Amino acid sequence: MFNIELISIDKGTQSRVAISQDTVDDYARQMDDGAKFPPVVVFSDGVEHYLADGFHRYFATRKLERTTISVDIVKGTLREAIFYSLKANKAHGLRPSNADKRKSVIIMLKDHEWVLWADRQIAAHCGVSHVFVAKLRKELSGGKAQTTRKYKGKGGNVSTFTNRQTQEPEPEAPVYDQKQEMMEALVVENEKLSEQLAIATIDGTTEEKGLATTMIGDLKEEIRLLQIELVSVKKSRDMFQAENAQLKKQVAMMQKKLKAVENA
Repeated sequence: MFNIELISIDKGTQSRVAISQDTVDDYARQMDDGAKFPPVVVFSDGVEHYLADGFHRYFATRKLERTTISVDIVKGTLREAIFYSLKANKAHGLRPSNADKRKSVIIMLKDHEWVLWADRQIAAHCGVSHVFVAKLRKELSGGKAQTTRKYKGKGGNVSTFTNRQTQEPEPEAPVYDQKQEMMEALVVENEKLSEQLAIATIDGTTEEKGLATTMIGDLKEEIRLLQIELVSVKKSRDMFQAENAQLKKQVAMMQKKLKAVENA
């Protein structure tokens, strides 16, 4: 349990466009009835504590005028907290609206490092389609397609090369996005119903059922954190492979030049 007054919520770690007051009220009612919610996620840099996931739980707790809240504290910077927040609502809680998804993608596309990611990487992190990311990337670049590559030059310094070509905007895919969103919502709802059914069939006391509900929530949160770590590892691997391929090309070019000099 952590002092709620020590948690910073105004440093850009809120990936949603707005807080749903209806959701806050609903969570507060459940909390007041004794329901246990998963801990909010807080990143700490040793000085400040940034709320990265659990804004509705945070505001519901404040509505009940409670002074402490259950937290998972992660050592990390403000930037890492923002990065975490961009995908925090993919697998649980209130489903992100289209405006929420747009905000998350734009945050990544306006960042000096994340903008270099491929559309599919950004889409996977934010929980949207790559078509949606491509559309926003073109929108932010004034309708110009951008191809950005990273390569490592002399001394190990990473440089970038961006090729811009004016193209007609690709057609949107509203039908695909709508179907995808509906499918994701159905999957989430099915998981919730399955959990409720599993709890209802437990032959135990109300307290034991409440404990089982908490354990399921904790396990889901652990799985979500592991999935985030897995995505990060895969991104690092892909970046290393890309840099390795670029180095091989540079070595091949140098070998051709040396051979040309020897034959001259």
